Amino acid sequence: MENLIIAPLHLIITIYIWIIIASAIFSFLQLDPRQPLIEIVERLTQPAFNFIRQKMPYVVISGVDLSPLVLLVGLQFLDNIIIGSVVFAILQMIHAIIFTFVIIIIIASILSFIPVDPYNPIVLTINRLTYPMFKSVREKFPFLIISGIDLSPIAIIIALQLLDTFLSQLLVGL
Repeated sequence: MENLIIAPLHLIITIYIWIIIASAIFSFLQLDPRQPLIEIVERLTQPAFNFIRQKMPYVVISGVDLSPLVLLVGLQFLDNIIIGSVVFAILQMIHAIIFTFVIIIIIASILSFIPVDPYNPIVLTINRLTYPMFKSVREKFPFLIISGIDLSPIAIIIALQLLDTFLSQLLVGL
């Protein structure tokens, strides 16, 4: 009986997650909002995005709207609670946050080699998220700068991966 309720609910959440991803991609590509597919996706996602923006006004950072990301994390958390347990859902959310931050660190590292506009809202957001951690690691471990090459992003990624592995092993042990 539980599977008759859980399976369709899981399917609905999964489909909505993909719709949110499509909406984020469409807004990034700045496609014509009058196209039927884009209009449908916007009608399905904008009420949820607006609700998040009202309840959490700080999700817009330097002009970058993070409400789709907040909604994705929330839906993934809800889905994990429905499928598994609360502890599993919390550990999965921590895993998703660590993975996202690793991706942000990789992007910040790549951007440091490319001449980009430092006042671009996305570049500003990435720098605000990563610079304090990079600075702290550089100060505590100055030997990570070798011949002008900063290895602090690699050290941070390794530390985050170790933390993620530890939490995954903790999850397996439960």
